[in-house]
This record gives sequence, structure tokens and C-alpha cells, in this order.
Amino acid sequence: MEKTMPLKYHTQTDVTLRQPSEHIPDLLLVGERLHVLNPSVYDAIEQHNPERLARFAKKQVEAGVQALAVNLGPGRHMRLQIPWIIDAITAEVDVPLFLSSSVINSEQILRQYGRNITINAVTANPETLSQYMKVVKTYETGLVVLLVKPGLVPSGVNDRVHLAYEVLEAATKAGLPLNRLYLDPVMGCRPDPFALKVSRGFPDIGTIIETIALIKELNNYARTIIGLSNGSVGLAGEKRSALHCRMLPLLASGGLDAAILNCLDNNLMNVAKNIKNGLFSHPSFQHRLEIAPAA
Repeated sequence: MEKTMPLKYHTQTDVTLRQPSEHIPDLLLVGERLHVLNPSVYDAIEQHNPERLARFAKKQVEAGVQALAVNLGPGRHMRLQIPWIIDAITAEVDVPLFLSSSVINSEQILRQYGRNITINAVTANPETLSQYMKVVKTYETGLVVLLVKPGLVPSGVNDRVHLAYEVLEAATKAGLPLNRLYLDPVMGCRPDPFALKVSRGFPDIGTIIETIALIKELNNYARTIIGLSNGSVGLAGEKRSALHCRMLPLLASGGLDAAILNCLDNNLMNVAKNIKNGLFSHPSFQHRLEIAPAA
């Protein structure tokens, strides 16, 4: 990987987003609904009902996603269920799976499913990241790395870009192909009601868009991923849907490679499909965008 960023990286005062046709049609859509906190999914697992789980998976793929996130949490009980859960899902649909990070310690699962899974997610902790990357390389799985580490929860663009640089360096040293690596800038909600009002309901979207664009400058092959729901925690259903519909086109235009989203939200999926087809209902796409970083 070429080193294109000095250790002290000065961000721009604004970021000009790419023309949609350059990148957006490649956006990977990942369904988020196979989550242990979804009561229907939890019940299906507890009742050991593979047919029901398969229906959940099929419904999401039919809605238009190209991959599925299976989030079973860190608990040992759920981790022991993973083999039959994967078998149930893959018997019905043939799509890549993003699995909870607990599977990184399960040699059986990694050996058996290898290339069809992505581990979602580990932190950028340098004490463990290199070892995780060696495991991922050995079993040819994918890996999502959160741009956070112990002692550093990024608050702006610089922190995130520095961590991205460290992760890409670690991948190079481990010999991990970048097409099996995703960087997650970790989009958080705005807990302060005044900040939420000033930002018109958006999370720190300017920071995230600029981070995504600058990661591409670090290495054009680097890939980024965002969980849309992380930026709307606590919002009611309709407001959450509207916020996701506003955020996704902006993130995609910034160069986002993959989005974990609620594919059972018809409005959101219509926006996502328009993005993938090169059609944009958002008025900002009538010209090149300039988004100032959020305060």
C-alpha cells in the first residue's frame, strides 16, 4: 500500500463529494434484521426453528439486499448456535454473511464457512488487531474494523483517519488483501437535544462523509461500511426511517462501499435501489455537493 498520508494529517475545511456515477452503483446492501434483539429471531433460535430463520433470511434477500448481518451478541450460548443457524440460512439463500465477532475464536466455524463470512466487528486495538488479521488471512474470511480503540473514541475526522491509516498499515504487514477488509467510521447519534435540533436530526454526518472520502485518498482500494441504525438510536420508527432515507444518499455520494440497514423499510429500500441504479431523488444530487464538517 502506498503511504499517501503523513502522520499529522490536516483535513480540509470542506469536502467535495464525487459525482454519483463514479462509485455509488457498487454500494453493498446488508440486511440487519437477523439480530438477537429482534424478538422473533430470538424466539426462533431458542425454539431451534431453522425453517423460521430461513424465512427471515429469504424475506430480506427478496427485499433487495446482497448480504445479511447475523448479530447474535457476545454470549457463549448464542455462539454455540451459530453452526446450525448458518446452515439454516445458507440452505435458503446464497449470500455472504456478516457474523458477530465472537466467531473469530471458533476455528470450526472459520474453517467450515471461511470465504462466505465477514467478521463484524473488531476494534482497531493494536494489541489484538494483528492477530485477528492473521486469522482472517488464514481462513480467507472478511473483517470489519471499527475505527475506535482503547483510550480513543474518535470525536472528529483526524482521529478516524489516523486510525484508518494504522489499520491499513496493519493489513499490509499481515498480508491481508484489502478486498476482505472494511473500515467502519462508527457513526453515533447526537445525544444533546440542542445539537440534534441544530443538525436537523442528523448525526455527525459531515464528519463521517469527510472521513469516508479521505480513507479513499489513503488507499483507493480501502472499503468503508456504516450501520445506519447506529445514527438513529432512540428515534421512533417514522423519524428513524426518514433520517435513514436522508443519510444514505449523502453517505453513498461520499464514497461509502457498504451499508447495514433495515431492508424491511420500503421507503429506505426504494432510496437504496435508486442509488444503485444511478437515480437520485435527493435534490443535492443535481450538482456536486460540498458538505462542511459538523461542529
